[in-house]
Amino acid sequence: MPIFTLLKTPDEVAAAWAERDVRQQILDAYAAAETRGARAAARLEAMAYDQANPLASSLVAELDTQPAPIAA
Repeated sequence: MPIFTLLKTPDEVAAAWAERDVRQQILDAYAAAETRGARAAARLEAMAYDQANPLASSLVAELDTQPAPIAA
């Protein structure tokens, strides 16, 4: 007889914190970028995030409000 495991979905609060953490990781990667390539990679990740989450506020727009990091 097969055994089934009930998978619990996160509640709204846990999902909101997880989304915040992902957004912050992308913002931190952009701010810490030491090269143009690293900055571009963070920006591409922000674009992918925006495309995957059309109902969320734009992460690319949030990057545009920050001063560009100094990159070599």
